Amino acid sequence: MKFNKSKKLLVSLICVIAFNFSSNAQFENILAAGEKDLSKYIENYTDPLFKGAIQNLNSGWYHSGKTHKKFGFDFTINTSISIVNNEDKSFLFNNDDYQVLGLQSGNSANLPSLMGGNTTEQIQIRIPVDSNNTQIIFDHLNNLGIPVDQNNVPIPDFDGFLVATTFNAPNGIEEDLKDVSPIIGVPTPMIQFGLGLPSKTDIKIRFIPSVGNEEVKTNLIGIGLQHNLLQHFLKLDKVPVFDLSILGAFTSSTTNYTPLNSEIAGSNQETEIKINAYTIQLVGNANFKIVNFYAGLGYATGDATFKVKGNYEYNFDKFDAFGSFLSNESITITDPISTKFKVDKSIKATLGMRLNILWFKIFADYSIQEYNTVNAGIAFSFR
Repeated sequence: MKFNKSKKLLVSLICVIAFNFSSNAQFENILAAGEKDLSKYIENYTDPLFKGAIQNLNSGWYHSGKTHKKFGFDFTINTSISIVNNEDKSFLFNNDDYQVLGLQSGNSANLPSLMGGNTTEQIQIRIPVDSNNTQIIFDHLNNLGIPVDQNNVPIPDFDGFLVATTFNAPNGIEEDLKDVSPIIGVPTPMIQFGLGLPSKTDIKIRFIPSVGNEEVKTNLIGIGLQHNLLQHFLKLDKVPVFDLSILGAFTSSTTNYTPLNSEIAGSNQETEIKINAYTIQLVGNANFKIVNFYAGLGYATGDATFKVKGNYEYNFDKFDAFGSFLSNESITITDPISTKFKVDKSIKATLGMRLNILWFKIFADYSIQEYNTVNAGIAFSFR
């Protein structure tokens, strides 16, 4: 199993999204769009990343419906990849949904999400024309040598807005992912430890130690309990081939990006991503010694927060209502992004197979959910 490759892909994903929002010139322009427009665009752009990550964290908790004997244990390494739906590789951008952001051409278009491809569409930041522009218009006419009476001259029609700047809509990373993975999806590698407790109950601890570099660091921790149900039914408990248990689990992940050399001037700049995932499932398996077939059915949900914190200095040229240059302005934007995501509770169905070679196990499974998930790994299990 290509665990190192998957870990590299995970860190690459984190770097890409953090770099995009903290050092990409396109997002420097979006930062100036205001909190409402900025949050809406980011929710649409990053939605498949967080959906996939949440559903990954609810995967890979088990590879058998049978629990350990008291003080039995297993050590598991696995990777889950949530496959992004084609429809979520892009999103509909509609000018009417934004206050200052708008397409240069047309009123709506499909733009790539983070997990999508490339685009040639351009976005404008538009300043609505209102009474604040009146004096600028009159000053411009006077500068042209046209004396005006401010009380009697109507304000010209400028289509309702002035264009502050135009920039290319951000691309997705689908082409980059193709270089390291045959599946266009969100990967999550995992290390997990399980220990048998009394009453045929396993406690499971999963973690990713802090990985990354000076700029990007991510960590993960999760806890789960798996309890054997057949022990409560005396006749069924004597059937050696079949097992049935119930699993409840919670996982939390935190990623921080602190740019060492940000291309946007400012201070205390940091990107923070927090993800929580929750699942409860019935787990069954048929044990044929060398081969196990296992299945799960239950519910999964989760939430995430995405924050860009610190001070960001944005420079732009100021024009009057006729498009004549007035001055170069600089503003400082503080904590520009604070966005929340939530995956609604949904049914999760899993089917998998495990190969048993004494205490060494190789397993793979497929889960049907909003983003179907492939999970595979190895385990060292001692009953």
